[in-house]
Amino acid sequence: MTRGAAGSRQLALFRALVVGTSAATFGSYLNMVALNLFVYQATGSAWQTGVFMALRLGAGVVAGLVGGLVTVRLPRRPVLVLCDLGQATTLLVLALAGQQTRIGLLPVVAVLTGLLSTTSSVLLRSSVPDLVGDEHRIEANGLLVTGRAVATALGFAAGGLLVGWLGYGPVFLVTAGAFAFSATMLGVLPLRFPRRRSSIVEGTSPPTGKADGGTGRRWRGQVVVGVLAAAPTVSVILAVRAVDALGSASHNVGMPVYATQIQPADPAGFVGNFFAVWAVGLFAAHQVIKGIRRRTSGLDDPHRSELAFIVGTCLMSAAFVAAFAGIGQPWVLVVALIAGLADGFTEITYTTRVQAEPDPRRGYFFGLTAMAENGGLGLGMLLAAALLEVWRPIQVAGVMHGAVVLLAVVVAVGVTVGRRGAGPAAEQPDPAVRPQQSRR
Repeated sequence: MTRGAAGSRQLALFRALVVGTSAATFGSYLNMVALNLFVYQATGSAWQTGVFMALRLGAGVVAGLVGGLVTVRLPRRPVLVLCDLGQATTLLVLALAGQQTRIGLLPVVAVLTGLLSTTSSVLLRSSVPDLVGDEHRIEANGLLVTGRAVATALGFAAGGLLVGWLGYGPVFLVTAGAFAFSATMLGVLPLRFPRRRSSIVEGTSPPTGKADGGTGRRWRGQVVVGVLAAAPTVSVILAVRAVDALGSASHNVGMPVYATQIQPADPAGFVGNFFAVWAVGLFAAHQVIKGIRRRTSGLDDPHRSELAFIVGTCLMSAAFVAAFAGIGQPWVLVVALIAGLADGFTEITYTTRVQAEPDPRRGYFFGLTAMAENGGLGLGMLLAAALLEVWRPIQVAGVMHGAVVLLAVVVAVGVTVGRRGAGPAAEQPDPAVRPQQSRR
């Protein structure tokens, strides 16, 4: 079989895998709607609902922190399968439990779903180059974003309907089945997942024997510092990604408030229409990327994908600010479409850029990305909620998304000037991290 034919076959298998992972994403968003509603109705407390969400995000931060080590120390396919089966089992137990038992299980559910879903995301994104080959990375990432868009829209749309129609127990069973289906696809598809590796960073040596926890933590810290120093431009766009997650909290928290102000008769309809059109834009982002690649292969270049990510981030933030500007209904939907397109575009270009890094470095970067996204969103929700007590939604979105645009512009200028000054030797391929295959 020729190399091109082999790559096409792997991409076809990856498409089948996306069907499975999209089912898991559908389950996640359906679960998010059902669980948040269940927590609020069971406790009658907005505070306890917020604590549940914070626990899930906090578990995601922890999973991101150790995600890099998981990608290099453990075999990826079995871990991915166990992540999905773990979520399926958790939801199955929740579905079969009585009302009071369900309430007691909620902290466990929040922590487990946060840990397992984030770990699964880190492992999958860092494995894409091995699964489809470097030449198909952008298309594979586009397929993942497209699958996420469809699953997100269906999960949000079905959440309220299914809870009202079936009740919480059957909905938890549906989500458990979605995760079980994803685990099955991961287990049976003959995809070439990367083998377990060990990570060596220059200037550090892993602790041997029965080293104390402090020694292990110091070594892991040295590994992370070494990874960040080895790819400074990726480290910088990672910072942009973190601030972007913080800024995104302003429209997530502010949209229900804004909808109530301008459409008090049907605020849910306004929010639902906005995010439905946003999901259409997210879905279309892959087609836009494919159109660009038919004309030029520029996005395959790491430096250009960095710039594309910066431009997309600025456009997305500007669109979300415009959504709060009091514009008429047809135009706010156009803004929602642009925001969705830019969101999908930035996801594809950012992921593709990080995947250009060698393994195991990219595994650490995706772990740090998950930590930054969960942590930024959690902190942003607290900040946005506090600011909305004294400011209008457009002011909150303007400040928080404005910070994203400002940082992105500064980064773009700084990276461009730095490259012009450094010349072609600006960033060497792999000076700090050398992968070693395990002997197993």
